[in-house]
Order: sequence, then structure tokens, then C-alpha cells
Amino acid sequence: MRYNEGIFKCGLIVGRFQHIHIGHQKLIDAGLKLTDRLLVFIGNANSPIGTRNPYDYEYRKSLIEIIYKEEIKKGKLIVEPLYDYRVPFALTPEWGDYVLNEAKTILGQKPELIIYGKDKDINKCFSKIAVGRLTELIIDRKELVVSATQMRNYLEEDNETEWKKYSDEKIHSKYNELKNMLKEASNKI
Repeated sequence: MRYNEGIFKCGLIVGRFQHIHIGHQKLIDAGLKLTDRLLVFIGNANSPIGTRNPYDYEYRKSLIEIIYKEEIKKGKLIVEPLYDYRVPFALTPEWGDYVLNEAKTILGQKPELIIYGKDKDINKCFSKIAVGRLTELIIDRKELVVSATQMRNYLEEDNETEWKKYSDEKIHSKYNELKNMLKEASNKI
């Protein structure tokens, strides 16, 4: 099936973006083509800095803003924090309802489209009723090529060549900063 651009009024992507890479960008780019407005929630926005979450919300948002400056300026892309719901990392239908209600507050309506990388736990995240009202675009994780964990490993190994293959050139100048912040987060444990 071929989709027309902007067939949905609004869509949603939820991710930690620790840190953004070309796999995340595939999700965002698909959402930008299919929606009039795309909301990207940066999850774990209030989680303490550590090895799992080495970059704070503001920094993760700034990287997305560098890459998608024009789309944000036009109001097509909205980037907002998603604070932990009750227990961090607990993906339940209650969490899904929380996410959709937060999205409605920002967008003025519940999203019509949700986009995510195929994940075995996604069916635990939303009730059947909630999913029944959403169109889901699931992109196989194999198609996303890389994970944020791999990106952080490249930084830890100081493998700038591999890191650059999977990051947008607009943030290549952030390599040393990302590497140093990751090292600092690891030292806090």
C-alpha cells in the first residue's frame, strides 16, 4: 500500500533517544510524511543520569532540534518530554493511556497514528481499545539498522568512524561532547 503525504492529522512516536541515530530518523521521517503534525515524546525525561540514560531530556531534545530545525519551525514536528509514569520502564496499558492522554493535551486530540520499531513488548503498552482507535506503523527493528546501545558502545570504544555511519552529519560535531557526557554518566555509578 502506498501512503499519501499527510493522510493523518497527527501522529506519535515515543522513544528514549539516548541518543538519536538514523534508525530513529527513519521513524520520524515516516511520521513526517504521513502526518500534518508529528509529536515525538522523549521518554524517561525525568530519569536520573546513569548508564541507561546518560543524556538528560534537554540535551536529547537539542540533538533532535539540530536535525529537524525546519520541521519544528514550521510546526510540523513537536518534541516534548514524557515523564516516567509511576514506575520507570513499566510498560502497561495504564502507561499507554497516560501517553495518549498526554499527547491529547499537547495536540488537542488523540493521535491517529503511532509509529514504533517492532518490539516484543509493544502489545503490553496499549489496551486493545486504545490500539483499536489508532493506526500503527511498525517498522521492523532490523530495518532500523542500529540501536542507541550500539551508538553508545561506539562512543565508549572511541570508534568515531562507525558512530558517524549511523548518525546524522548535522550532529557529527557533537561526537566528543556525547562521548564525554557518556563517560561522566558511567562514572556516577
